[in-house]
Amino acid sequence: MLLSRVVSVLVISSYSLLGVAAESTAPSPTMSVLKMVFGLAVVLCVMALFAWGAKRFLPGVVSQPSVIKVIGGASVGTRERVVVLEVAGRWLVVGVASGQVTNIANLEPGTSPLVASDTNSNSNAQVDPLQPFTNWLKKSMQKFPQK
Repeated sequence: MLLSRVVSVLVISSYSLLGVAAESTAPSPTMSVLKMVFGLAVVLCVMALFAWGAKRFLPGVVSQPSVIKVIGGASVGTRERVVVLEVAGRWLVVGVASGQVTNIANLEPGTSPLVASDTNSNSNAQVDPLQPFTNWLKKSMQKFPQK
């Protein structure tokens, strides 16, 4: 009901805008821009209305819970990624390239391969995630001494 009133008000106002533009001898730039913006707004509203109706009333695919859950990933090239997946309570580290998936590691959930297993280190010690980058940056800076 409300939607039909909104549409009718939009149609009536568009006719009134067209009538005002038809009465004048030369179209003003302001009126041309207003007509263009109004037309764009009407088209966008109709598209949004169709999308809402399709989502609401068309039968959709019932989503089933997936067996595989993506924990995280990182891009290692233009088309290559390393992804951590959780499958049946295990973490699988896989390499994904165009056309193939390669298993890299099989881990217990929550374990991190970054933690070194020293006998002197505390098991609750925090690992700095920026440490590899820091080491790389130091090496790179040593290659190019300042002038």
